[in-house]
Amino acid sequence: MEENSQRDLFTPILANDALAGPILLVARLLTTTIFVYYIILETFQNARMQAYVEKHNLPGELVYLALAVQVVGCLLMVVGYKTRFAALLLAGFSIVATLIFNFHSRINLLKDFGIAGGLFFLFANGPGPISIDALLGQSQPVGTGPNSYRGFFASVLNNNSIMGPLLFLGRLFAAVIFLVFGNNKVIHNAQMQAYMVNHNSHVPTLLIFPALALQLLGGAMLIVGYKTRYAALALSGFTIIAASLFHIQWGIQAEFIQFLTDYSLTGAILFMFVYGPGPFSVDAWLGRPKLASVRA
Repeated sequence: MEENSQRDLFTPILANDALAGPILLVARLLTTTIFVYYIILETFQNARMQAYVEKHNLPGELVYLALAVQVVGCLLMVVGYKTRFAALLLAGFSIVATLIFNFHSRINLLKDFGIAGGLFFLFANGPGPISIDALLGQSQPVGTGPNSYRGFFASVLNNNSIMGPLLFLGRLFAAVIFLVFGNNKVIHNAQMQAYMVNHNSHVPTLLIFPALALQLLGGAMLIVGYKTRYAALALSGFTIIAASLFHIQWGIQAEFIQFLTDYSLTGAILFMFVYGPGPFSVDAWLGRPKLASVRA
């Protein structure tokens, strides 16, 4: 990991491959979580999944295509080989699949878009030093600027007029779920406190107030790209803690899916923590961390 243009609290960590590499590996593994779950479902409950697809007026055989896309994408992401291709593949799959199957389920729709948003950052920056891409020297940044890349996607990755809006869109996708749920905690505070009690009575309901503040403030900071790494780290920590406290009724499939989806969302946001917000952001305008370059 090359050092950013300005030092900040996280520079000693993110400038060190020995520290940043494991963070990016964990982010890649976390992000694949929900895809792996659906791979298992589509493999061992194939008939059921085909019937589910057919209920949406689509051929049940599409399950095999979905299975292939997820298997290929997850394997490549985990080992860090052709990672940008895998990130783009899974991001596109997430968006298309959730628009088809979760269009009327706002929670699932927004979380899947958030995962796709994080995958945009993986596409833009690569897998990090603990990856086959790094060992092979593929997708290594070249040239004098931090956004110089070689490889199949070079013409896109070197173009700020494309990557800037894409990374802004990625931040927007990731932030919306937090803004929506933060807003819900303000408008429907009593109902949300009751939800907390129903899902984990050991958690003090007063924690809803710092939670809504973190979601609203962190989501807004993520969108505008101001102190983005602080916001991304706080939101990723919040997401994994909230999932571990309130989605632990694993005997209920919907709860288990929410648990795994939140873990995937955590990994997706960690990419934003490591790489920064990109060129279309307040941080970039103020000279804070821009699009980071990695040796992968």
